Amino acid sequence: MKTNLKEMWREHRMLLVLTSAIILLQMLVGVLLWDRLPDPMATHFSFSNEPDGWSSRAFAVFGMPLLLLGLHYMCLLISCMPGNRADYVSPKVRRMLLLIVPAVSLLVTVLCYGYALGAPFAIDRIVWVFVGVVFALVGNYLPKLRRSNTTGIRLPWTLADEEIWSRTHRFAAPVWVVCGLLMIVCGLIGSGPMIPIATIVAVIGLPIAYSLVINWKKYRA
Repeated sequence: MKTNLKEMWREHRMLLVLTSAIILLQMLVGVLLWDRLPDPMATHFSFSNEPDGWSSRAFAVFGMPLLLLGLHYMCLLISCMPGNRADYVSPKVRRMLLLIVPAVSLLVTVLCYGYALGAPFAIDRIVWVFVGVVFALVGNYLPKLRRSNTTGIRLPWTLADEEIWSRTHRFAAPVWVVCGLLMIVCGLIGSGPMIPIATIVAVIGLPIAYSLVINWKKYRA
């Protein structure tokens, strides 16, 4: 574990510094806008673009970035944890993991501060486009994931069999990319929540169903 962390820090220290700064940027923006921000602030929104969750101004400005920073490093620690199977996470995959939480932090900054300042945008459409981009990007990495306890489609039968792991991730890759592109289109045209929600179900359900089928075919009596 210590060796993995040392190697990770040597290889990704500049990216770690940059991504941490991006996450804490939310705090700096909040301080600069402090007098213009309401208290409490809307920090969660429904599909109809209406706020349904509120937090104090102090938590929105200081607490949320610190929580996201903690999540950022927790994801990194998990990717370095050894397991009883192949636990190697490639540098490319780790770099991709390092970009997810900072991207979420930027999205939170735009949505929460934008709404607080009265910016005229459709929150749900921005979220669908963001999620679609994430799905499409992650889909490109899925075939590159080695069998691991920390990343990938971790099911009992995929973790137990290298062939099933590989075939499941090769199948899931185009599913994630296509569903991601569909979600981006839904966000751009404002299709409403039903198609994006169905897309999320497909992203999760289709690879699981496929892996179940090939596992059953391989090990049936």
